[in-house]
Amino acid sequence: MTRWPAPLIRLFLGQLSPAAILLDAQDPNPRARNRQVCDINFYTGQLALQRDAKQQAIVLFQRAAEDCPKDFFEWVEARAELKVLGVER
Repeated sequence: MTRWPAPLIRLFLGQLSPAAILLDAQDPNPRARNRQVCDINFYTGQLALQRDAKQQAIVLFQRAAEDCPKDFFEWVEARAELKVLGVER
């Protein structure tokens, strides 16, 4: 399990840290790399929420809401999470 999005799965299994998966987002294609960073911001935000790290989650969801393409599920859900957390966009 090394090809993207396997590092995200390994993050939730506790096998990788958020910092480690950033190293995996090194696709030579800039568009693919941007998609990976979008995924990382959103899913590490979800992980932060699970760990009751609300402020960290807010920062990560804000990054996803700013950087993810608007037609991505993660962009839509990041904005929804921010609304639930009381942060209006």
